[in-house]
Amino acid sequence: MSLCPPPPGPTLNASWEALADGLQVQRLALHLPQLREQLLTPPTEVSLFARTSSGALTTRPAALSDPAAEPVVGDAGLAHWLRLPADYGTPDAGTNPLAASASEVADMLLADVGDVVVRAAVSAVAAAAAWWVGAFAVIRHLGVHHTTLQPVDTAITLEALQYATRIVAFGAAQRVLAARLRSAASDEAVRLGYCRAITESIGVEGTLPMLLNELGELRLVDLVSTSIPWRGRFTKYAGGTGAGQAE
Repeated sequence: MSLCPPPPGPTLNASWEALADGLQVQRLALHLPQLREQLLTPPTEVSLFARTSSGALTTRPAALSDPAAEPVVGDAGLAHWLRLPADYGTPDAGTNPLAASASEVADMLLADVGDVVVRAAVSAVAAAAAWWVGAFAVIRHLGVHHTTLQPVDTAITLEALQYATRIVAFGAAQRVLAARLRSAASDEAVRLGYCRAITESIGVEGTLPMLLNELGELRLVDLVSTSIPWRGRFTKYAGGTGAGQAE
């Protein structure tokens, strides 16, 4: 009697991506009390908050403009990416100063895309990127350095967070476009958007080490460094260390 071969399992890269997603959710859940405390009493000694409020950095992103886009986001493994900002985002806190960076990414990738469902999905995950970066930035000064695990004692600029937001938005959008191509491979406009995202990943790779050094803090570094494909993306996982070590 012959047996049917088992269905193919996830690739190692896909498994590491799922691990990275899980760690982001875990870290947010563990530090929600700290996040809420900072939103109520912004620390004046943190130089970042001299330019923007902590509430603005965690402004709740707009909801999906088309409910039909939910399955596309889900296929990309990013349902949590939208759900948590919707649940914990600050309402009516003004404009997130990171939002424009995320919006620029969506506009660039969707320039030729006419599919309203894809447009809604990409725009939503890009907007959520601004929230995730902002949320971890609000509690950055309470964290530890990603290599030494010592308390973070350096300042962070708004410009560095805006650049980090662009990278994270490109990564999330790329996942949505890749998921869409698996079910609509003939859509050349979506393929072009996906290729643009890949090209951007290649272009920013040389800047990542300097950015990660500037971000410094573990949660922010992991969020940014695992968001797009590059040679250092899952270095910690490949080495068997680094996953949730501070938690």
